Amino acid sequence: MMSSRRRRRRGGPVLLIIVVAALALLTWWVWPNPQSTDQPPTQPPVAAIDPLTTPSRPVAQPHQIEFEPPATPLATPLATPPAEPMATPSTAQATPPAAIQPAPGVASIPESSAAPESTQPPPSVEPPPAVSPERSPTQVLMQAAVLIRSGDVVEARRVLSSALRARDLSPADAAEVRGDLEVLNDGMIFGPEVTPGDPYTRLYEIRSGDALSRIANREAVKTNWRFIQRINGISDPSRIRVGQRIKLVQGPFHAEVEKGSHRIDVWLGEGDEAIFVRSLPVGLGEFNSTPQGAFLVGRGGKMKNPSWTNPRTGEQFGADDPKNPIGEYWIGLDGIDQNNLQERGFGIHGTIEPDSIGQDRSMGCVRLADADIALVYEMLTEGNSVVLVRE
Repeated sequence: MMSSRRRRRRGGPVLLIIVVAALALLTWWVWPNPQSTDQPPTQPPVAAIDPLTTPSRPVAQPHQIEFEPPATPLATPLATPPAEPMATPSTAQATPPAAIQPAPGVASIPESSAAPESTQPPPSVEPPPAVSPERSPTQVLMQAAVLIRSGDVVEARRVLSSALRARDLSPADAAEVRGDLEVLNDGMIFGPEVTPGDPYTRLYEIRSGDALSRIANREAVKTNWRFIQRINGISDPSRIRVGQRIKLVQGPFHAEVEKGSHRIDVWLGEGDEAIFVRSLPVGLGEFNSTPQGAFLVGRGGKMKNPSWTNPRTGEQFGADDPKNPIGEYWIGLDGIDQNNLQERGFGIHGTIEPDSIGQDRSMGCVRLADADIALVYEMLTEGNSVVLVRE
């Protein structure tokens, strides 16, 4: 009995343990899961994370980003502008492609600053504007310099002459323009070469029986034949040869005497097309006795190596007298204005007193130095050349 009872007591605890374990297993099975199945895993695998879209992804290791391309291209820093401005769609449609493509070698300009310039051609191709009194001397000189550099010396001479003829330059500016024109005319007028496009000069081929005086008359050249000899460098006019080509200046020449400056300016051509040729210093009449107005070189009024009688004393000087105050040349002038028709014995001549040039020491006539009066004598012609005397 005792052993049977002990075996039953020994089986009781075991059964209790089995029951408790079964209850615990049942409780675990039927009890609700504390984690919701609708939520993603708290720590998903690394492969499931999009590194480009997940804002709070773990920091990647170096081997993970070594070959990883950037999400977007790197932006250009604001301090470095693009090489060429991008046209907006509306601009690209309104402007033909040729208008928005820069010329080769020309830097691209943003549209906002390029628009005002698009209506003006580049300075290198702009045609020379007409000279007007409103243009400054600097603009005139710059335009002439551009023309000279481009080889158009004929137009440069016209531009400078027009500015000088307008008479609105300061004395200093006018002197500079005259100096530039004299440099141009040293070759264009006084040299043997004919400048292409020059309307005042041309070439002539000498024929059998020609002489310089005959050429001047037959070709209606309104200069003295000695001027042809001068500009062509002919030492002996009797030794010209058939087939020789010489330069002719058509003329006529005119002159303007500026009393206030003691200067005579020689011009070539007529009216608004006349060009300035050269300035020379002069002596004038004492006590402001040089008359003003327009004068014509009279017929028969030019004389070489003239004789002269002093109107005040009656003293006479022969043609070869070294004391003859008139010098070697005389150019008689006839008044053609209403206020100077009565002028007699007025003219341009040389002098034996070179120190009187630039002063008022004559009896009223215009004096020039020996070399200068010889040149003026050759350029001015009877019945053609007008001399204007201004205060």
